Amino acid sequence: MKIGVIKDPKQGEARVGMTPENVKILTEAGHTVLVDNNAGEGSGFTNEMYTQAGGEIVDTDTAWEADLIVKVKEPMPSEYHYFKKGQIIWGFLHLAANKECVQQMVDKEMIAISGENISVNGVLELLKPMSAIAGRRAVCMGQYYLEKQHGGEGILLPGIPGLEAGTIVILGGGNAAENAADIGASLGCRVIILELNENRLKQLEERYSGKNVELIESTTENLEKYIKEADIFISTVLIPGAKPPKLVKEYMVKSMKQGSVLVDISIDQGGTVETIDTPTTHADPVFEKYGVIHYAVPNMPGATPRTATMALAKGNISYLLDIANKGVQKAIKDSEELKSGVSMYEGKIVSEALADSIEMNFVEMESVL
Repeated sequence: MKIGVIKDPKQGEARVGMTPENVKILTEAGHTVLVDNNAGEGSGFTNEMYTQAGGEIVDTDTAWEADLIVKVKEPMPSEYHYFKKGQIIWGFLHLAANKECVQQMVDKEMIAISGENISVNGVLELLKPMSAIAGRRAVCMGQYYLEKQHGGEGILLPGIPGLEAGTIVILGGGNAAENAADIGASLGCRVIILELNENRLKQLEERYSGKNVELIESTTENLEKYIKEADIFISTVLIPGAKPPKLVKEYMVKSMKQGSVLVDISIDQGGTVETIDTPTTHADPVFEKYGVIHYAVPNMPGATPRTATMALAKGNISYLLDIANKGVQKAIKDSEELKSGVSMYEGKIVSEALADSIEMNFVEMESVL
């Protein structure tokens, strides 16, 4: 199979979908890997490293001629003209937030595999390390923007001896939330996690027993109460394959402390905060509304591309090798894990969550395989 590794044009995105090690695995299995010129540069992988691994360095137009396209993020409008019938797109696609891209793929009868939705025994294994990075960076960025010169309330998040640290409130109790809580707790902050699922609350209670982390049932009343106490508020709510609801209402944001920081990790899937209309970028990451600093960058791990690329490449290679060796249809049929990540097959939307989110027709996967 001919595989294209694309240099993502999304602003601030320096990750790449394959390491040279991945390229070597695929080429040794008899496949052709076309690597977009300087695709790995931002993650510390040179063209020479890819050629030594058996890859071919090509221009962007040539890389897009491949049967299987490996990206990190969703295709941008500037890339739509490359789409062709039967082409397979692999990446963290977050299609529920991008109906235009879905329509373009439908029109070209493409196959879209969303790595963020791949579930292994109920765990989103490929997304897990990206969520970890996002959760940890959310605290780091919140701490940065709390400083007065950045428009924040002017507190030192960890505090100093004799003065208490700040308060971090986290909506959702998944992997991103855990990682944010770990960093916050290690800094001595008061950390509050709002989580809806009773079983998950029990797990978190065991994990954080004896630590400065409070576990609270996620209700509208509790969200209204605790968001007012936050120096940093982090939304981590995730519904695999679907847009999350706008849980953080405008009136709640208005009630927050002046100069506090709101980070919406969920923005890549559409976001959970009413006061965020569009995502921000690494080049222009924040805006102020009602005295609250909003951080809404959808590709947060793109700021730490070396770490992120190593993690995502480790997770995706077994699936890419299966697709290349067996062909996409057989690979999907043979793997429930891979099947869980398929959003579209030959132009048919086979993810019910995606179809519902963008109000397009859903087709059962079994009927198209």
